Amino acid sequence: MKPRRGFQIDGKFRKTESGLKSASQAEQEHQDFKKRVLGNFRKRPPEVQNDHEGLLKQIDLVSGSEELRAQAGLLLGNADEALGQLDSKRQHGYGKFGKNTQTFAKTFADFVKVYGGFVDVVRQSGGPYAEIAYGTLSLFFMSENDEKFASTLQELRNSFPRIQLAENIYSDISVKEKVSKVYSQVINFGREATDYFLARSTVRILKAIVEPAPLAVNKAIEELHHCLAEVNAEIGILLHQRVLDINTQNKNLTAQLEKISTQNKGLAAQVEGLRAQSTKREEDEAREKLKEDVESLAHFRQILGETPGKYKDPVLLVKTLESIFPEAMGAMGAMGAFGIHQGWSNSYCQMTSQFLRLNTAYQSWMGCSSSSLLVFAGSTAEEGRASQSSLCWLSPAALHVFNLSSSEGKNVAFHSCHPDYRDTECSSQLIVSSLISQLLDGKPERLRHKVKDFEIAAKSDAWKSKDRRVAMECQFNMLRAVLDLFSPNEEMFFVLDRLDLCDTSKRQFLEALQGLTRRTENKLKILVIMGRIRNEYDRDACCDFLSSGAEYHSFGDMNWNQARKSY
Repeated sequence: MKPRRGFQIDGKFRKTESGLKSASQAEQEHQDFKKRVLGNFRKRPPEVQNDHEGLLKQIDLVSGSEELRAQAGLLLGNADEALGQLDSKRQHGYGKFGKNTQTFAKTFADFVKVYGGFVDVVRQSGGPYAEIAYGTLSLFFMSENDEKFASTLQELRNSFPRIQLAENIYSDISVKEKVSKVYSQVINFGREATDYFLARSTVRILKAIVEPAPLAVNKAIEELHHCLAEVNAEIGILLHQRVLDINTQNKNLTAQLEKISTQNKGLAAQVEGLRAQSTKREEDEAREKLKEDVESLAHFRQILGETPGKYKDPVLLVKTLESIFPEAMGAMGAMGAFGIHQGWSNSYCQMTSQFLRLNTAYQSWMGCSSSSLLVFAGSTAEEGRASQSSLCWLSPAALHVFNLSSSEGKNVAFHSCHPDYRDTECSSQLIVSSLISQLLDGKPERLRHKVKDFEIAAKSDAWKSKDRRVAMECQFNMLRAVLDLFSPNEEMFFVLDRLDLCDTSKRQFLEALQGLTRRTENKLKILVIMGRIRNEYDRDACCDFLSSGAEYHSFGDMNWNQARKSY
């Protein structure tokens, strides 16, 4: 059966343009050629090399480079570096080798390296094709090292494409077909050139006179140039096609990216819309909850019993006191002093802010880092007032403290039992309800989770019990629970003016206030102003309370009576 011409790619037999001979035929022709060449050596010929590395070693031995001989195994992977070393050493070879021989050897090695890529492609078809190629070149090199072929080999080398790179990029069958054709043409060229060298020297000289090389060699060279040009052209076409394909892919990817970008913008707009809806819904829910909290606070205040506004209004007390103690009220500053009565002055001390700051009990109370209680009580001289009234000369101190703590942004609850000229009593329920209401003003949301409990407590019998001790205990329990709604780091002030007018025991009330400073986690400062306590027993009890309260951060003076000025 006649063998098919071609080689295998991916397990399939492909017929090629050049028509590789069958493995058996190619092997037989090679053995015949090898036998003919080796028969011309009178002495024992060198060993024929049948692989890429062996052939380069053979060439290296002829070039005479001692250093590169030790690195022969690196020539294939590091060809450019090795060739550079070879070129620098070619003037230092063994004495029996001339410069022409070294030049030819170097050029031949360069040619073998570029041709190796073509052999590797053909090697994929299986069979002895690689051994045949390298064996042919080995025999060609052994036959004679003639520099006249060096330029030819150099031209061929420069015409070779980087076939390994092309093979890695392209799998087109037309490239492989042309590669196999170049493979065959190099073998043909090698055999023709070898036959030329093996001819008798006289014949070769006569032929050289007529023409530089035999016709068969020139024809082989011409055909090889033609094949290399076809390979380069084919690779150029495929490269151009690949560039077009890449450009098309880039355009498609760009279009996809633009589409995705448009989709992303649409999604972003949807997300922004959803975010706006969510924000609006949260704001609506917050407004609705705030409305419910305000309504709950208003209902809770009704249950507590609304405190008349005059008791919680420090401005009203300012207006009341300015006509009685104009000198003291002239230092109110930010509270809005209404001016000192023109031409009025007396010989009694007045409670100005400066006079208050000089008091050691006040200094200790303000400097205390924890919750504390400050109590001032005393009588007022009739001549110490600008006009007749029952107002106390210590009351301006309550306004000074309110003014200072408010300017510092503290939470302040203010209650005066004597805000105008009338002298009336206040119940403990009214005072506590006033403090609770002011604590929750502007912060109704704090009551949200406790309002039901507070309403139940305010409706209980204990809240309005006729037993004042029972009622006051219930009231202060609620006040403590309201304080617990605030964070521990919030500082608060209670300012109570004229507690001496409270209808319950002053000692019991002070003890309840002191209990707040001891049990709350907040920093709570309480100022209590009292006039002269009319009940002598109650007055003595309050004095005893204050003298024993230092360990609980209770400060003050129960006998700070208005005295004459000392000049």
